[in-house]
Amino acid sequence: METLQLDAVNAFTNSVLDEIVYCQFPEGFEQTGTCLQLLQALYGLRRSPLLWLKEFSSILIKLGLQQIPGQPCLFTNGNIIIFFYVDDIVLLGRESSTLQQFKDQLLQHYEMRILGEINWFLGIRIIRDKDQGKLWLCQDSYIEKIATSFHLEHSKLARIPMNLEELLPYDGKASLQDIYAY
Repeated sequence: METLQLDAVNAFTNSVLDEIVYCQFPEGFEQTGTCLQLLQALYGLRRSPLLWLKEFSSILIKLGLQQIPGQPCLFTNGNIIIFFYVDDIVLLGRESSTLQQFKDQLLQHYEMRILGEINWFLGIRIIRDKDQGKLWLCQDSYIEKIATSFHLEHSKLARIPMNLEELLPYDGKASLQDIYAY
């Protein structure tokens, strides 16, 4: 399948608030005795993520997609699959022309950055070999981050994660030293 990754610019501000919210004027623009009423959602409001989900989902449905039951961020129309996490959006389809048409329809509703073919999604590196039809999901950056946080980046590496010998049940009792080491 062909892929196309998009990023919605200021996603939350595309949502209309469904409750009355007042705020103070920004610094330098104060007016004594008055305040502002927000009409659009802003980052930092508790309702903003839910409002954006409803807003974006309604547009996808309007564009002819159907939500996969039980999956609030997964839609399809038989030709395109779209999944998203907040403002990170991925389009999948057999033909790049179909993806481009759908992207153009989305751009009529929202400002988006086109990131091209998917390489990273939510910190997961995606490696594709189209010729062989293979796909790898790698979390090596997360592993490096964890190793760094525990100061293990310069430690001796294990040859392999586990012995190749068959594991047999242990009938004995572990010593206190074995338990502590484990």
